[in-house]
Amino acid sequence: MTHPRREKWLALAIYVLAATVLLALPTRLHLHNTIIGSPGFLFLWMYSWWPWAILHGLNPLYTHQIWAPGGQNLLWVTSIPSVAIIMAPITLLFGPLVSYNLVAVLAPAIGAWSAYLLGREITGQFFPALFGGWVFGFSGYEFGHLLGEVNLFVTFAIPLLIWVYILHWNGHLGRRWYIALTAVLLVFQFGVSTEVFATLLPFGLLAIIAAAAFAPAGDQRRRHLAALRATMAAILLTIVLLAPCWYYVFFVHYVHGAILSPNVIVADPFNYVIPTPINWLGHLAQSWIGPAHWLTRWQGRSYEQDAYLGLPLLGIVLLFLREFRDQKSARVLIFMLAVVFVASLGPRLHLPVHIPWVPLPWKALVHWPLLDKALPARFSLYVSLAVAMIGTWWMAYSRHGRSTKVVWAIATVVVLLPYTWTHRWRYHIPNPGFFSSPALDRYIPRGTTALIFPDGFKGRAMYWQAESNFRFAMAGGYVGTQVPRSYATSVAQAALAIGLAHANQRAIENFLARHHVGAVIVPVADGATGPTPYTFLHTEPIITGGVRLYLLRRAKPAAGPLPPARGATGRR
Repeated sequence: MTHPRREKWLALAIYVLAATVLLALPTRLHLHNTIIGSPGFLFLWMYSWWPWAILHGLNPLYTHQIWAPGGQNLLWVTSIPSVAIIMAPITLLFGPLVSYNLVAVLAPAIGAWSAYLLGREITGQFFPALFGGWVFGFSGYEFGHLLGEVNLFVTFAIPLLIWVYILHWNGHLGRRWYIALTAVLLVFQFGVSTEVFATLLPFGLLAIIAAAAFAPAGDQRRRHLAALRATMAAILLTIVLLAPCWYYVFFVHYVHGAILSPNVIVADPFNYVIPTPINWLGHLAQSWIGPAHWLTRWQGRSYEQDAYLGLPLLGIVLLFLREFRDQKSARVLIFMLAVVFVASLGPRLHLPVHIPWVPLPWKALVHWPLLDKALPARFSLYVSLAVAMIGTWWMAYSRHGRSTKVVWAIATVVVLLPYTWTHRWRYHIPNPGFFSSPALDRYIPRGTTALIFPDGFKGRAMYWQAESNFRFAMAGGYVGTQVPRSYATSVAQAALAIGLAHANQRAIENFLARHHVGAVIVPVADGATGPTPYTFLHTEPIITGGVRLYLLRRAKPAAGPLPPARGATGRR
């Protein structure tokens, strides 16, 4: 085995060890009953759904197991088929929770390794590439989304796409192999996140065009243009390979307009410099001086505030600009960094202080098909990759001495470290024994539609249904903001969300009948105290396996208009 190959596997071992220390150890290694990050119940369901549907000969792109009887188009939610299918053997042997945690631990390591391979191809040097891989794989973006979004923290395909492009451009990879590998990686990325797939294409093509524009006239430019043509062929092949999916994307419950506002989930410019409590510096600052109230003015949810780079890394970027800005190859990196940085700020500039309305270039793209679903804050993924390659380049070619580079590298790694030793990074999964016990088969015939209250419209029930091996369909579900019309317009929807104590009896009866509900399941821990107004179900509960089980006889929907909502109809 050659020396570069040994270094390649050494780099992977370093990244895996680091990810284990940062992510697996804080969970006390109870990966079979504790989830890393926030409870990703939807993703646990998806890990189980894809192998189960395929093994049972069902259409995996559309399910009737949730939101019964109408079902749900899974290509308009974060269904992660690429990850679920790869992890299927682990899921079938050990369950979705083990698969989820393994992916959470390995995703930063493999993402870092893919960036290492790219950096090594660019520079041919081990330590600069190792540094660049760390910056990408252990970035603020990665750890922000490790709090619960598998579709966003599995990122290794993006550096690999650039890596195979450079291999092809350098003549180390033939045209046919390049087209095939690029198409496979694009299909994989589509199956991880359609949002990232939709933004990767324009940013990637822009990078290739910029590389051709900045390249010296002659052989280098011709090779870039030839690689651009091969890339377009790979995209066309990808479209053909994904042909079965396009029908469900564009013709089955197509979502018009933005799912979440692109004006809300945007990067704050200060977040590139100032850490949030996800980072150890941000956690330390919050512990010493208390919560920074102006942070609440930053746009989006806390785990979407993921742009942090830190002062040492920004310092490396400035040193790179001063030393290499006149080199044509370096200008491609500078140009793309500027593009993705500005795009990450969204259609208008947001600052934690009041400023006049300032439009930004992304405003011109917010109404384009598919791109209108993209959230600008997530473009910090591309920012972190551009900065990682800038760091790799500077570490390899800068005139500064080795000791200076080591100091900058250590400072960068230290300030990027997350703070994962808190309860926020581990969640114990509540799992009533009923869903994996023989009692489930005894009381609920296969194919029964069940309403799990109060979780039918939340997250935990998704995991419990997967644990039951999809024994029952569910009147409800949780797939993010996407709610089928038959549920979104239901009179009982709001009542079920806020509790049966505030429900209208006829509305609930109509809901149960129209959705063919044969069983209502109430976890005992959630209904053990206080009034439990289920008497109108006209059946005594069976208490077993940590749940109250109400078996219903299907009734016809009540006739006539529904009366206005009123209070509880009875007490247990």
